[in-house]
Formats: sequence, C-alpha cells, structure tokens
Amino acid sequence: RRQLFKQLLPKAKPLLDELNAVATSRGKTMSQVAINWCMAKGCVPIPGAKTKAQAIENLGALGWTLSKGEVEALDTAASRSKVETVQNIFMTQ
Repeated sequence: RRQLFKQLLPKAKPLLDELNAVATSRGKTMSQVAINWCMAKGCVPIPGAKTKAQAIENLGALGWTLSKGEVEALDTAASRSKVETVQNIFMTQ
C-alpha cells in the first residue's frame, strides 16, 4: 500500500494542489472538499472513517456547496493528473 501511494501521489499533484487551494479558501479540509466535490458531481460518496474524529470531519462536507467555478477548477486539475485508478465494479459509467 505504501509503495502504491509513493507512485500515485506525485502524479496527482495538480489535483492535490487544487483541493488544497479550495480547502484553504473555504476554511475546510481537503477531505471535506473532496467529499463535497463528489456530491456536486451527483455521486453519493461513502467516506471511510476509522475514528470518531474522522467521522466528525467528514460531516464538515455537508451544509455547503462548491461554486461552479470551484467544481470546474477541480475537474480541470483532475484531468491534468496522470493517475489511473482501477474502476470499482459497483460504479456506473
């Protein structure tokens, strides 16, 4: 798992940078922005949480929405990232 992240994270830098920029401007965490971005795209995210603190942090993704410009900026950053992921068999196209 560690080796996988060592390979993937540098390739995801454009997206991570944009997530960080939006999070900083909104006073949110990158996780909260990522969850909210999924919801803005019409998905129902099921974020994992190992601790109560993580579950509470995830709740911070609710009650606000990203602007159209923020969604577009995240989409653009994601398209510039060179990370290929394995599609979850439960996801629809």
